Amino acid sequence: MTVIVGAGADVIITSKSDYGLRAALHLAKTRGRVRLREISEHQHIPAPVCAQVMRKLVSAAIVTSQAGPAGGYTLARDAGQISIASILTASDRDICIFRCLDEGCDCELSGRCAFQTVLQGFGREIAGRLERMTLAELRDKQADFSEVLPSVASVSIVHGKAS
Repeated sequence: MTVIVGAGADVIITSKSDYGLRAALHLAKTRGRVRLREISEHQHIPAPVCAQVMRKLVSAAIVTSQAGPAGGYTLARDAGQISIASILTASDRDICIFRCLDEGCDCELSGRCAFQTVLQGFGREIAGRLERMTLAELRDKQADFSEVLPSVASVSIVHGKAS
C-alpha cells in the first residue's frame, strides 16, 4: 500500500507488511490455533501470499506453527510483547516511511534536499512509535473502534494510491 503525502515523498507500507500485521492481529484476537485458510479468508489475504507471510512471521519467532489435523498458527508470545515494527519488518522489509529516504531513491535532489532532513526526523518518530506500540494495544484499539462503529470496523484496507 502506498499513501501519497506529497510529490516525491510517498509513505511506504507494503502489502506484505500490511498482510503480516492483519494476520498477527487476527491471531491476537483469536483463542487457540488458527488455520491458514481462516486467516486468509477472514483477512482477505490471497492464500499463497498469506502462507509466505506466515512463514516469515514464524522465522522471526513472532508466530509458531504446528502441522497436522489439530495444527495451525498461534502467537509465539503475549501480544503485549510484540511490537508493530517487528511485525512489519518481519513480514517484508525494514520500515521505510518515505520513499525519498529509501535506498535507491531516484530523486535528483537526494542528499542535497533540506526537506529530506525534515522527513528523516518524521520517519524516526514514526518508526519509534511503531517500535513502542504493541500488538495488544492495536488489538484493544480495534476492539474499542468496533464497539463504536461496528459496521465500519469490518472494512478492510484497500491497497493502492490514495486519491
